[in-house]
Amino acid sequence: MSRTQRTAAVAVSIGAAVILAALYFRHADRYPSSDDAYVDADVVGIVAQVAGPIVSLPVQDNQSVRAGAPLFQIDPRPFQIAVDKAQAELEKTGQNVSALAAQVTSAEARVQEARARLRLAEVQWKRIEPLAKTGAVPFQDRDRAQARLDDARSGLADALAQLTRARHELGASGLDNADVRTAMAQLEDAELQLGYTHVVAPVDGYVTDLTLSPGSYAQVGSPMLSLVDAGSWRVVAYLKETQLEHIRPGQAVRVYLPAYPDVRFEGRVQGIGWGVEQQGNEGQRGPSGVPTVSPTVDWVRMAQRFPVRISLVDSDSAHPLRMGMRAAIRIDASEEAGGR
Repeated sequence: MSRTQRTAAVAVSIGAAVILAALYFRHADRYPSSDDAYVDADVVGIVAQVAGPIVSLPVQDNQSVRAGAPLFQIDPRPFQIAVDKAQAELEKTGQNVSALAAQVTSAEARVQEARARLRLAEVQWKRIEPLAKTGAVPFQDRDRAQARLDDARSGLADALAQLTRARHELGASGLDNADVRTAMAQLEDAELQLGYTHVVAPVDGYVTDLTLSPGSYAQVGSPMLSLVDAGSWRVVAYLKETQLEHIRPGQAVRVYLPAYPDVRFEGRVQGIGWGVEQQGNEGQRGPSGVPTVSPTVDWVRMAQRFPVRISLVDSDSAHPLRMGMRAAIRIDASEEAGGR
């Protein structure tokens, strides 16, 4: 091969390498990928809201449950007693309020009666007083009429005072009465506490971290078990900051799991993390509240990695997911937003 031919061959090789490199970087720019990813989900912590011994535990660790399914029950008897007591107290309060209402009604009747006596006494006084001045009737009759008038006025004042006291003791009537509202609130609180003894699953999920057994004592606020929310599966992938320029929420993502090498899962970009800590344990929140991502090599200025959250489009019951599964992803960054 002549010198000219060798030079031409080298030039062609270099040109081909440049073209291949350009194609590679263009493809990598359009389809950013990462094998530094894992499966994640929401974990719902179940805590006791009332204290007491566990009397029923119909679930087992790692069992799948539907929303509303019973998880465990705390001994309801003390709380049922509290409900019965509050119910009796409400009934007693209702009786007391009824008795006070009857007193008000009676006081109102006495006021009407006292007003009628006063009107009669005023009529008699107006008839006798002029006659007494002319001597047509004895002064004794005038004095008796005056006494009856004064007595009627005093009786009305007393009846009005009794009515005021009765109304004050009663307060509002019916369900607006303060004592009735208090008793109803106490009953509602007792029923709420009783309801807390029966603990059900708030979401479809998988029981995990179950360390209970019948007879275990539940303390208020103490964690009892956890549920992995079956409706919140997602993949968190770490991509270099140099790969983020064309990534947008809604873009299609292909997800591959080593656990199922022959299955491809479909997802969508949900969002890109807005900050990471420089030091600390991978994935944990740092002092500023953002995820921590440690550099891979400390003595080389590496491109920082940011978490990209990917929501999975469809679940596959034949290939169940588990938190922490490793994953690899490839994003179609040629889409502006999910192909729309």
